[in-house]
Amino acid sequence: MSMTKYMHPRNIYKTPPNFKQLAIDYPDFRQHVKQELSGKVSIDFKNLEALRSLTCTLLKKDFGLDVQIPLNKLIPTIPLRLNYILWIEDLMEISIPINETRDIKGIDIGTGASCVYPLIAASKNKWHMLATEIDDNSIEFARNNVVANQLEVLIEVQKVTKDAFFDHITNEYDFVMCNPPFFASHQEVIFEFKSRKHSRPRPKNAFVAAPQEIVAHGGEVEFISRMIKESQTIQTKIKVYTTMIGHASSLAPLKKLLRDVDVVSFKQTEFCQGNTTRWGLAWTFCDIDLRKVPETTLAVQRKQKKENTSFQYQITNVPETVTLNDVHIKLQDIFTELEFDFRVKQTKILYSYDIEAKKNTWQHQRRKRRAAQRAGNSSNDSNESKSPSMDDSGIETLGNQNSPMNAGVERTTELIEQMKVKSPKKRELDDDEGYYNNKRFKTGAESDENPIVRRNLLLSAKISMFKDANNINIELSWNDGHGNRDVLHQILQYLKNNLKL
Repeated sequence: MSMTKYMHPRNIYKTPPNFKQLAIDYPDFRQHVKQELSGKVSIDFKNLEALRSLTCTLLKKDFGLDVQIPLNKLIPTIPLRLNYILWIEDLMEISIPINETRDIKGIDIGTGASCVYPLIAASKNKWHMLATEIDDNSIEFARNNVVANQLEVLIEVQKVTKDAFFDHITNEYDFVMCNPPFFASHQEVIFEFKSRKHSRPRPKNAFVAAPQEIVAHGGEVEFISRMIKESQTIQTKIKVYTTMIGHASSLAPLKKLLRDVDVVSFKQTEFCQGNTTRWGLAWTFCDIDLRKVPETTLAVQRKQKKENTSFQYQITNVPETVTLNDVHIKLQDIFTELEFDFRVKQTKILYSYDIEAKKNTWQHQRRKRRAAQRAGNSSNDSNESKSPSMDDSGIETLGNQNSPMNAGVERTTELIEQMKVKSPKKRELDDDEGYYNNKRFKTGAESDENPIVRRNLLLSAKISMFKDANNINIELSWNDGHGNRDVLHQILQYLKNNLKL
């Protein structure tokens, strides 16, 4: 499936390049095109020289850049690189105060022979870029490309060692970007070795790169993990740290590490182009909520799909004596018991409820009943002795509920139950793609206008109820909150178990 429609909204390549017009305007590119019987003009994407010519032609046409790329180095796809640059623009939009007018300074880790990110960033946005590289041959090409485009004032190419990412940093920067080696070994680069379904089509493009450009010990997870750990040492010296990611499976361990090093916030995104999807991950130690970055088209579509989530429940053969108002009273009691904030709208044939839940109160009901039972038993004569019995968890308890042994048993029972279900408080402000550490900074009073607090909302939903013949129909629809489809289904199940007519 083509992912072009999910490219960044400002990406000029959402409309694919016109190869016919490029061939007319650029003679060097013309020699690589062919015209089919249908009249369609195309190039051979398996041909390295054709790919290089396309890249260089697009850089010339759209950015006014003259770039030389050796055939034994990575040939960048410009639409995908532009996606990354545009995302950096969005990050800078929320990271730099509106009243602060100054030059933006960034770092490109592993700039490569093409030096493509600094060249586009400097020519398009006039950003000041520090381009780092370990390979001498790539450094030579990168410096020649900077000089050829008269961008020496904006771009510095610096040789570094592979032992450290930020040892050379002496000034403060607004962002860092990185296109890391995706693979842990040369075998992983081979199509047949990749852990992918055999039904997936083979890559359409030819592929070539120097070993250090695509392979690193431990693959991208270990490479980016080192980058994250080093960022912890210099923290706010760089406002926003970012990296591209080649495998979706790498996101989970990297986001876990970001929480472990106590970042203030992080945000992930997708970079889509043709049949290729890459991911972006940004984090910061400054008081910046990166979740405020506009969502990608693909993320918006996922959210819309989530918003369309709804569940229906029908109570059949309801006695004629039961009215909608009777069910309404029972629902209100349930909402109050679950500590929902709710508003009611009523017509002659329909009751509608807007509910909000800040925490999960509908799970662990057995544990709550057991705790209430223990509290009741503790009011009995403490000297009354009972024979040992088994509680709901299968753990033997003694008659004296206040005995030290029983206290230990009760604590063990609670721990067992807690291990079964993950605490909803653990990631209060964590959704699928972003995170904000509210423990590090206070963000103001609770209000609908405060997006940080709104993220603390587990669920906002609409519940509709109406009667049809002898049936009571209830529909639940998700509105907002960091809860997912399962949360809405859990509430529906709770209503099924507790709404007795």
